[in-house]
Amino acid sequence: MRFLSLSLVVVRSKCPSYVGATGILVQEFKHIFKIITKEDKLKVIPKRNSMFAVEINGFVSHIYASKFEHRASERSAKKFKARGTIDL
Repeated sequence: MRFLSLSLVVVRSKCPSYVGATGILVQEFKHIFKIITKEDKLKVIPKRNSMFAVEINGFVSHIYASKFEHRASERSAKKFKARGTIDL
């Protein structure tokens, strides 16, 4: 799944200054998301230990970004193992 141009909200993070950050995803790298805020500022948010909320067609979905610490091409080809718990 491609996340570019989605509106993201940081719901949980180990760093409290990231919580509540809202913006449109403009670049995705292996370990970070770059979002642009309403104030036209570019924020770099690490994927590790972060959870994002995304609204698609009226449904809010939460993304555990630690599980997406791979490039988009690697995610499409790799089979992931199911894990019982998700740690932040």
